[in-house]
Amino acid sequence: MFDVFKTAEFKRALTFYVQEVKNNRKHFLISMSSAVIWCFLVVLHPYLIKRIVDDGIVANNRQIIVVFISFLIVIGYIRAASIGIRRYFSMSVSFNVEAEIRNSIFGHMQKLAFKYHDKVPTGELMARASSDASQVRLAFAIAPLATANVFLLLILSVTLVSISFTLGVIVLLSIPLVLWLAGIFASKAMEISLRVKEAEAEMTTEVEEQLGGIRVVKAFGNENEASEKVESSIGKIYDTSIDFLHLRTRFVPMFELIPMIITLVVLLLGGYLALNDLITLGDFIAFTQYVILLIWPLRITAWFLSEIPSSVSAGNRILQLLDEQPSIFDNEKLESFPENGNGSIEFENVNFSYGNENIFSDLSFKVSGQKTIAIVGATGSGKSTLAYLLPRLYDIDSGNIKIDGVDIANIKLEELRSNVSLAFEESFLFSNSAKDNIAIGSIEASQEKVEEAAIIAKAHEFISQLPETYETKVGERGYGLSGGQRQRIALARAIVRNPKILILDDALSAVDASTEEEIRNELKNVMNKMTTLIITNRVPTIELCDEVLFIEDGRIKAQGKHEEILEDVSSYRNLFLEEQKVQN
Repeated sequence: MFDVFKTAEFKRALTFYVQEVKNNRKHFLISMSSAVIWCFLVVLHPYLIKRIVDDGIVANNRQIIVVFISFLIVIGYIRAASIGIRRYFSMSVSFNVEAEIRNSIFGHMQKLAFKYHDKVPTGELMARASSDASQVRLAFAIAPLATANVFLLLILSVTLVSISFTLGVIVLLSIPLVLWLAGIFASKAMEISLRVKEAEAEMTTEVEEQLGGIRVVKAFGNENEASEKVESSIGKIYDTSIDFLHLRTRFVPMFELIPMIITLVVLLLGGYLALNDLITLGDFIAFTQYVILLIWPLRITAWFLSEIPSSVSAGNRILQLLDEQPSIFDNEKLESFPENGNGSIEFENVNFSYGNENIFSDLSFKVSGQKTIAIVGATGSGKSTLAYLLPRLYDIDSGNIKIDGVDIANIKLEELRSNVSLAFEESFLFSNSAKDNIAIGSIEASQEKVEEAAIIAKAHEFISQLPETYETKVGERGYGLSGGQRQRIALARAIVRNPKILILDDALSAVDASTEEEIRNELKNVMNKMTTLIITNRVPTIELCDEVLFIEDGRIKAQGKHEEILEDVSSYRNLFLEEQKVQN
C-alpha cells in the first residue's frame, strides 16, 4: 500500500533530504528534541487529570488537587516553550535549506554551457528555484512535527491499551486503516503532483517570455494571442490541480470521519464500562482525552503522507537540474598565456555543430596578434559562432583553437574569459547603474578606467547627462536607454577589461552613422594594443581592419585585404551587392 516509498524517485529524494539534514544537524536536532519533549508532556497531561479526578476529587483530597494542578500549570508552560523552540528551529532549518537549494541551483546554472540554456526554457529553471524549492522547504518545516506525532502515536497506542485493553484495541484498529488510506492517496497523488509541477513550470516559462517581449507584443497588437497562450498554460495548472482536488476530496474526509466514529464508540463503550465500575471515572476521562489527542497525530501523519508526493516530485526536479553535468570545465592540465604573448589566434581543423546542424567543417586559419580582423559572411554562416568558440562559451567537436600557441582547452576558464572580451549585437544590460554595467567582470576597475572606456565608446557624454551620471540605474534590460546607448555601454564594458582579444559582434548596429565613425576613430588607439575581431558586413568598418576573414559554407573562403578579396572572390562581391540592395 506504500508503493510510493519503494520508487526510485522516493529513494533519490530521501538521500537528498538526509544530506540536507546532515548539513543542518544542530538546529534539526534541537527542533526534534523539543518536539519529543512536547510529546511526553502531551501524554502526561491526561494522566495528571486522571490523578486529580481519582485521587483528588473522588477521594476528596484537596492537597492532591493543588499539587497536580500546579504540575499541569508548569507542564503547560514547558509545552508552550517547546512548541516555540520547535517552530523556530524547524523553520530556521527549512528556510536555510531553501536558501541553500536556490544558491546551489543558481551557482550550478552558471556552470552549465550555452548548449544547455539553449534547450531549457528560463521559466522552467525559475520554477525549480522558486516553487520546487518552496515545496522542499515545506517538507523540512513539517518534518519535526510529523516525526514527533508518529512518536506520539506509538506512545498513545501503548497508553490506551494499558488503561483499557478492550477500548485500546478498538481505537488502534483505526490507525492502520487511516495509514492505509493515506498510503493509497500518496501513491495516486505522485503522478498528479508531477503534472502540476510541470504545468507550473510551463506557465512560468510562458509568462516570462511574454513579459520579456512585452514591447513586441504591444507593438504588433498581439495582446489577445499572448493572453490566450498564458490562459492556456494557466488552464493546464487548473485542470491538474482540480484532478488533485478530486483526489483529496475522496480521501481527506475519510481522515476526519474515521477518528470521529472511533471517538463516538469510545464515549459509548467507555461510558458503559465506567458506569459498571469496570474502569474508574479518571480512566474514562483520561482515555477520552487520549483519544482526542490521537486524532491530531493521525491527521498530521496523514497530511504529511499526502505531502510526500509533492515533495518527492519537487526534490527530483531539483536533483535533475543539479545532476546535469557541465560540458565545459577546466581540464586537469592547465597552462597560462605566455607573458610576451600578443593575442595571436589559430584555428586548426575545427569542427562544430549545433545539434544536427553542422556549422564548421575543418575550419582553419591564423591571425597575427594585435591585428584588427573583420569576420565577414552571409547570415547564418557562423560569424557569431566563431566569436563564441574563442572564450569557450561553446566547446568544439574536434580540432584545436590556440591563443598565443596555447590550446584554449588547457587554459583556466576564468583566465581565458578575462582575456577574451565580447560586445554582443544584442546589448543586454542589468538593472544596475551605468557604472556597474560597464565594470561587470572587472570589479577592480576604477571610476577613471570606467570613464576612459566610456569615452572611447562615445558613452561618456550621454551618461554624464543622466540624473545621477554613472550611478544612474538604467532600468530592466537597460530599457531606460536607447538601443544605441545600450550598445555603447556594452562596448565600454568590453573595452574596460583591457583584454588580449576584443570581439565586436556587430556591436555598433544600433548606432547612427556619425557616432559609429567617431567610435571607430577612438577604437583605433585601443585596437593597436590588442587583437580585435569585428563581426560585420559594413564596408566602412571593414576598411578600418587590417585583414578580412570571409566565411562561406563553414570554411574560410578567403583571407586578406578587403579590396583584394572583393576583386578575386565573386561570392564576396555578391554579398556586398546584396547588402547594397537591402540598404537601397
